[in-house]
Amino acid sequence: MDFTRRKFLQTSILFGFAVATKQGWADKLPSISTERRDLFPQGVASGDPTANTVILWTRRPPGKDSTAKKLIVEISTTADFKKIHSGGTANISADSDWTCRFLAKDLQPNRDYWYRFIDEHGFASRVGRTITAPAENSDVPVRFTFVSCQCPNEGAMNAYRKMIYEDEAKSREEQLNFVLHLGDFI
Repeated sequence: MDFTRRKFLQTSILFGFAVATKQGWADKLPSISTERRDLFPQGVASGDPTANTVILWTRRPPGKDSTAKKLIVEISTTADFKKIHSGGTANISADSDWTCRFLAKDLQPNRDYWYRFIDEHGFASRVGRTITAPAENSDVPVRFTFVSCQCPNEGAMNAYRKMIYEDEAKSREEQLNFVLHLGDFI
């Protein structure tokens, strides 16, 4: 099956996909929230970066003490979320397995952004960091690595933590631009 990016985006709208906007969000103060990683058990992820877009993802299943139907997405140019760059809202439900796919757009090329998801009760995911791709006409070198199989039953996921730790210790020019996951047997 020939599944293009355009077809993916059209199909995804039916399954909890939302698009970020700057209108009404730029320079907005961040939402008051409490981080609750237990309510976002799979954490956050980003992928499919272009020079001015990236897809953000999380999963917020119902918990013992809290069920959510809507998520606020905040995107910032700083890790402390002093100012919001853009954002939006997305509905989640059992139909989408409580997942949210969110297209952040109007971003700058080759730039770091921080993002988080907040439910209607003020419970937030962990903060994720993503980077957009270089501009099409850029001659900046691209640094990437690949990862593959993991074994959570044996606690072997520490390699990811070490990769992040070592990468964050490097200068911006030496840091990774992309991590490609080759797949998993799980």
